[in-house]
Parts: sequence; C-alpha cells; structure tokens
Amino acid sequence: MRISPLRIGLVLAAIGIVAIVVIFDSNQKIISSVTLEREETSSVNLNLRDGGIGYYKIMIPDFDGQLIFVQIEDDVGNVISDKKIETKMSVNYFDFQSGGKYTLKITNISEKPTSLQVEFGNTDVSALRIPAIILGIGVVLILFSVYKRLRNYSTAQPDENIS
Repeated sequence: MRISPLRIGLVLAAIGIVAIVVIFDSNQKIISSVTLEREETSSVNLNLRDGGIGYYKIMIPDFDGQLIFVQIEDDVGNVISDKKIETKMSVNYFDFQSGGKYTLKITNISEKPTSLQVEFGNTDVSALRIPAIILGIGVVLILFSVYKRLRNYSTAQPDENIS
C-alpha cells in the first residue's frame, strides 16, 4: 500500500491542530465571572512567566449596548494596554516584556449593571512553534498533492458556439 502525500499532509495537519489546541487549552489562565454595577471596577490578577503575548477574552452574555473599559497593568502600575469594549465578545492581545504580576482592570461605564465572563491568560507562543511548523508542512503537502492532481485535469471545451 502506497502512502500518498495527501494522506501524509492530512495526518500532519491533524496532529498540528490537535497539539495547538491542547497547548493553548493548558496554558496559564484565569477564568472568572463578574457582575459590575454602574461605574464599578473589578480586577483580575495573574502571575505571568517570562515575556510573551498575553490575552484577555471578555464576554457579556446579556449584551444590550453596555460599554466596558479594560486596562492591563504590570506589577509597577504601568498601563500596558487599554480598550473600550462595545461588543458581546471581545478577544484582545498584549505584549509583556517580563514575568510578574499583571492586573486586568474592568470598569463598567454603562448606565446598567453588567454580568461578564472574563478569561485572562498567556498564549505561550514559544510552545506553539513546533505544532505550527508541523501544521504548515501538512498544509503544504495537501496543496502540493491537490495541485499535482489538478494539473493534468482538463475539461472539454466546445470548438465554437452554434446559434
């Protein structure tokens, strides 16, 4: 039985995708639910290791035009990122240079109380490199085998239109 590049590509792509999902799911993160009254602020703290790319995901289940203001601060109190959120779900990323305690401050700037689901964590990009390379090789093999199959495929064209 001959193993085609298409099958090898599919297997490598599947392995890469599964590895990325497992690594991303097991990363350092905090998930919490918060209810904020008008102009109330809540904080979520996380100790991040080394430097890298962090993220936060904020979801408002009963979204009705609420406005939320979000800030990321490092352990010294410097604001790394700030954003006004006006949608039901928002995922944002930020760069951090060194490890330490990082704080996600969430302020309800709308007129009504708001319930939020918050996820704050580290993407751990360095751990995703090898699975991403495996996924890339798989995709290239898939594209190569599809190109090889379609290259010799021709369709019959009529010589002329008969009216």
